[in-house]
Amino acid sequence: MTVDGLGSITFVNGVLRVQLTTINGEGKIVEAGSIEIPGAKVGDIINGLANASKGIVDKLNESPDGSEEKTKKPSSKSKSKNKTN
Repeated sequence: MTVDGLGSITFVNGVLRVQLTTINGEGKIVEAGSIEIPGAKVGDIINGLANASKGIVDKLNESPDGSEEKTKKPSSKSKSKNKTN
């Protein structure tokens, strides 16, 4: 199942229900399924997903030689250009 986004999220009767969405062949957002998490496990599962996704992002940011790539941030300073008339 490919998940492109989240739909409705409800917490009823001690169960967190998360509607998952995807984009179909017509380019429309449609329901892809749902995840139902018992209330007592919500924190563990959300923390587990957050930690796993952080690990994936860290691996994606590593360069082929094993060191982390530093992303260049655009400079907020404007450069002045010399004008000649």
